[in-house]
Amino acid sequence: MGIAKFLYAFLCCTAICCAQDSIPVTRHIDFNDKLTVQLFSLNTSNSFVLNYNDESVTSVNVEPNYKTTLGVSVQYDIISFSFGFAPSFLAENKDNKGSKMVSFSVNAFPGKWMQHFDFYYQKGFTLDSGDASIYLPGLKSFKVGGSSAYLFNREFSGKAIMLQNAKQIRSAGSFAPTLSYYYTRLSGDGEDIKDSVYFTDFALSPAYYYNFVIAKDFMISAGLSVGAGVTLSNDYSPEALYQGSGMLTLGYNTTRFFAGINSRAFVSSHDADGTGMDDNIAYHTIFAGYRFEAPSLLVMEKERFEKKIKN
Repeated sequence: MGIAKFLYAFLCCTAICCAQDSIPVTRHIDFNDKLTVQLFSLNTSNSFVLNYNDESVTSVNVEPNYKTTLGVSVQYDIISFSFGFAPSFLAENKDNKGSKMVSFSVNAFPGKWMQHFDFYYQKGFTLDSGDASIYLPGLKSFKVGGSSAYLFNREFSGKAIMLQNAKQIRSAGSFAPTLSYYYTRLSGDGEDIKDSVYFTDFALSPAYYYNFVIAKDFMISAGLSVGAGVTLSNDYSPEALYQGSGMLTLGYNTTRFFAGINSRAFVSSHDADGTGMDDNIAYHTIFAGYRFEAPSLLVMEKERFEKKIKN
């Protein structure tokens, strides 16, 4: 009887422990009921490299006139909007030779998806072949597009990467296959350039993100993706496209206040007969934000919208 009681007690304890281990551990907190406002200083640019396989000049760097951008981001529930511009009163923007930089982005986090939308407009580029360089104030670039990523691990928070309306409280990572789609145009109004160059990119990239909680309110986020796809241009038939991106964020995040630094890089390489183009986006920002109680009107509109969807 003693052995039987011991085995019974042992099995009961084992079952209890297994049941506890099977209970999902909450690894992040969402602040969907808060209105988040974020201010940021941003250094970003969309540069290009023209590669000539059959010419004496092998490559030409097409570099925008760099400018510091100030911006604001607002997020409520699962959607965030951000807008940035380069004001002339900043010292580093005064000697800009008439160049311009405007950016706009939208992020959405429905369920296990991360949706991202970008808009970039730049004016004023320098063409550098290594032996000589020339500044073209009328050369402009326009880029619009975005990406859709699916997060396999529900315990990983995509919103926590930029610390907007979420906080990762226990480290977690996730595999995230990503589909990206961008339209880019280079045009030289008033410059000695015959035609505009434009191309549309579609690429599928396996990606992995990890939020590493190093202390109670401190976190490091990192991400990496490599993929391939197809590009369509005005000069060539469909050609191969190769893409890669990396991201690193260091942030401080409490229930109300958050701040941090974020760096990202996005590189696309377009193959074509005789000429190729590398399309690079560099992104470095310092940000700080605060979470407010959402206005009652905003809450009412959200509830009304949710009722319409359910009905």
